Formats: sequence, structure tokens, C-alpha cells
Amino acid sequence: MIELLQVSKTYNAGRVNEFSAVREVDLLIEPGRATALRGPSGSGKTTLLGLIGGLTRPSSGRVRLDGRDISALPERFLTELRRATFGFVFQQFQLIRGLSVLENVMLPATPSGRPYREVRARALRLLDDLGLAGRAEVKTQWLSGGEAQRVAIARALINDPKVILADEPTAHLDSDLSRQILAILADLRAQGRTLIVSSHDPLVFEAGLVECVIDMRDGRICSAGASAGPVMERL
Repeated sequence: MIELLQVSKTYNAGRVNEFSAVREVDLLIEPGRATALRGPSGSGKTTLLGLIGGLTRPSSGRVRLDGRDISALPERFLTELRRATFGFVFQQFQLIRGLSVLENVMLPATPSGRPYREVRARALRLLDDLGLAGRAEVKTQWLSGGEAQRVAIARALINDPKVILADEPTAHLDSDLSRQILAILADLRAQGRTLIVSSHDPLVFEAGLVECVIDMRDGRICSAGASAGPVMERL
């Protein structure tokens, strides 16, 4: 269970350009469910996703994971917890140019100390599952948008995380590719993983992938409720 208690995030505090990206958010995310953060650009969705996943620390308030306060953990322990618990799918993919698809997928597992052969075998299985087996040795700069997004998902799964955080996963894709990515995310949800998505794409909400929608504006939660979309079928 993920719990946020009066969480705020302020940038450039005390300066003329001070900006509050997230303001006094209280939120409870149940395990094994799909939750979506919805709102216009600048509403605080991405910042809140980063706070949930420990990518950024709150300026005030507490973030708890399974009852444990992770907001004040020393960076070394927070990094280890983040690597073991969360898989991140970033809006801009953030794949490393010059490295192959396979190398990008394996990269988050490098600090784990797991045997290279084991990590490589898992990465190849993930790529095969996502229809990318033939692209393993291709440099990432030669991928299409849909391929890059699937590589990003494989990379997020390499450490077998229980929570997947996806920031605008369909932002750079056409409708057909968006539906393919949403079907992959639905499969991850069906495996029992907790899925948290930030998006303002209507396709995400019409597909029935998410069970709870958190509406945001100006860094605050406006409303929270169940999604009413149809159940997504495997595409």
C-alpha cells in the first residue's frame, strides 16, 4: 500500500521564482490496482508520480510504502528500495543513445549484482514477450516510437518490480500504437502488479484499464473515484 500524507513539493523555495508543483496531497493507493492521475499539463501529475516512486523527495509531508516512511530514508537505502520496488516508464522514454536495445533493458539490473547471464536471459525474454526479439542488438536511436515505448516497458520490468509507474505512456504514439501499449499495461495489471499512470489522453480512460481516477489541477487533488470505462480486451 502506498500512502501520501499532506505531501507538498516546492521548487526554488524562498526565491522570486518559487513554484509549488504539488500541494498538501493526501492519497491512498491500494496494491494490485490500476490508478490514473489525470489533469492538464502543469497540474502536478508527473511530480506526484516522482514523489510516489521516490525519484524526488517531498518538501513537506510523508510518503509511506507498506507502512514504512520512505520520505526521509538516506539516499543509498532509498535507491535500493526504488530499484527493487518500482519500475519507471518515462514520458520521453529516456533510452540511452549509442547502446543497444538489450543493453538499455539490462541497465537497471547492473547494480543488483545478479549474474550477467541471468539478467541477459531475462531481458531477452521480456523483449520476446513484447514482440522485440529481433531488435535486441539495434541501437535505440533507430527505433520507432512504439518500439521505444515497448523497450522502456521491458527496462521497467527487468528487476521484476511490484509497482509500475508510467508517465504519459501514450503521449507520443498514434491511436493504434496507444491501444497496443495500453493492452501491455493491462497484462501487467492482470499479473497482480500495482499500476500508476499519469495521463490526460482520453484513450487511457476509455479503454477501461484504470480502476481509480485521481483528478488533479494546480498541484492539488480535485476528485478521486472509480473509472467507468469498459473492460479492456487483449489486442
